[in-house]
Amino acid sequence: MKYCNTLIAVSDMPASLQFYKDLFGLDIAVDLGWCKALTCGLTLQEHFDEIAGFPAETMRYRSNTMELYFETEDFESFIALLDAHPEVERLHAPRTYPWLQRGIHIFDPDGHLIEVSESMYSVACRQFDAGKDIEETARLTQHPIHVVQAWHAQYLQAAAPDVSICGTDCRACPCYGAMCTGCNACSGKVFHAPEGKACPIYDCCVHTKALEDCGKCSAVPCDIWMATRDPRYSDGEFAANVRMRVQTLKDR
Repeated sequence: MKYCNTLIAVSDMPASLQFYKDLFGLDIAVDLGWCKALTCGLTLQEHFDEIAGFPAETMRYRSNTMELYFETEDFESFIALLDAHPEVERLHAPRTYPWLQRGIHIFDPDGHLIEVSESMYSVACRQFDAGKDIEETARLTQHPIHVVQAWHAQYLQAAAPDVSICGTDCRACPCYGAMCTGCNACSGKVFHAPEGKACPIYDCCVHTKALEDCGKCSAVPCDIWMATRDPRYSDGEFAANVRMRVQTLKDR
């Protein structure tokens, strides 16, 4: 058994198609006449009462018992688009929920309730941009710490995809791209770490201390840094490498 999609009854197919195209950029993926599947997987069904066998008078719209949920990475742009369609009925003005997510509820032409909210990843990124660490962001967004850690790793990769949490520029490593995708991309599970485990530096910074990077730790450079020294470096080369990494973290 598998869940396939969501179907909603519509009374005016052309009007509904135009609504979902204008507001959500959706088009017809499969056209079966009275039944049309949209590119997001949502299916619109005309004459639903005839097909399902309901008496027409029992059809109830605006039931307020379910909603279609959409997310956007650019909430302001969606509101601007919505403002260009004053015919669309709003349940309320844009609001910010206690978990800091901004959203709005609107109705489609048949009164089906739709929520459009910014993605929680976008909410988390806004906290990271403001200097909040993983632990504080988890508290503010009311999400589990492991979820916020994943968002943070994605945030770091987007902001500086080639710089690891210890300030190492992965592009300088001969193994980058061949044996290793980089610290951020593999969540610290680099090729030289024990199988299934993260690099001790990454594990300490992200999993134990829930920090954005080692630059936020007062102990840097710490004993773990010293214990993970690349054996190819001389004492002088390693000292220079540490200074460079610390400076990189200060500059981020």
